[in-house]
Amino acid sequence: MQEVTGSIPVGPTKIYVMITEMDVKKQLYKSKVNAKFSHYVSGNLYYTVELEDGTYQFPISTIERIEFGTEETAYRDSYYLSSDLGTTSFYNEVKGSELNRWIAKAIKSGDFIKVG
Repeated sequence: MQEVTGSIPVGPTKIYVMITEMDVKKQLYKSKVNAKFSHYVSGNLYYTVELEDGTYQFPISTIERIEFGTEETAYRDSYYLSSDLGTTSFYNEVKGSELNRWIAKAIKSGDFIKVG
């Protein structure tokens, strides 16, 4: 869900604009636009993609955190390469439709964010 802030005579208001997974898929297949690598932070690759109404950014997690232990032995975290990546190659530019799996996850988790 994308938050858009505006103002009306009585004060500020927030409008939420929802872009659906199906809308994104249709636009990506129709336009054949490429997703562009933006940056890497804290185990996430960030890509941007140009859609009809602006530029969106989404993460692709490269690691999985697994917590183990009990209250008596103290919990510990281990980090592993994400099994969701499989043998996927990530390049500076990738056909946007090839990243649909991660775009869908980002939409569901609220991490598909309009940045421009």
